Amino acid sequence: MTPDQKCEFEQRRIEVQRKHLANDPKLRAMRRKRKLSIAFSVTGSVIAVAFAMVLLKSFVLAHHGPRDYAQIVAPMLEGRADSSLAARLFGIDPVSAEIAGLLRPLLPAGSTVAASAPAAVIAPDAASATENAPDL
Repeated sequence: MTPDQKCEFEQRRIEVQRKHLANDPKLRAMRRKRKLSIAFSVTGSVIAVAFAMVLLKSFVLAHHGPRDYAQIVAPMLEGRADSSLAARLFGIDPVSAEIAGLLRPLLPAGSTVAASAPAAVIAPDAASATENAPDL
C-alpha cells in the first residue's frame, strides 16, 4: 500500500467507526449519563452556594440585629427598585430570620465588631517613644 492509500483507508475506517458508535446504545447511555452528571454537579454547586449565602446572611443578621443589618445593606441597595434581585437577595427573608433566631443565643450578648479591638491604639511613633522613655 502506498502512503496515499493508507491515508484514504484510515479515513474510511474512521468514518465507519463513527457511524457504528453513533448507533451504539452503550455509548448513548454513557453520553446521557455524562450530561446528567454535569447538570447535577452544576445544580448542586448552585444550591450549595445559595445555602452558604443564606447561612452567612443569617449569621450577620443574628450578630447585628435586624435594624443594624438593614443599615449595613442599605448602601448596596441605593438606587435599586424594591423588586430587584439584589433587594431580594440582601433583604431579610423568613428563612434567614428564623436561622438568625436560632443562632442569636449562641453569640455572646452585646458583642460588637469593635469590642475585640484594643482600647488604645498606639501609633508607631508613639510606641518607639514609650520604649525609650524612662520608667517612673
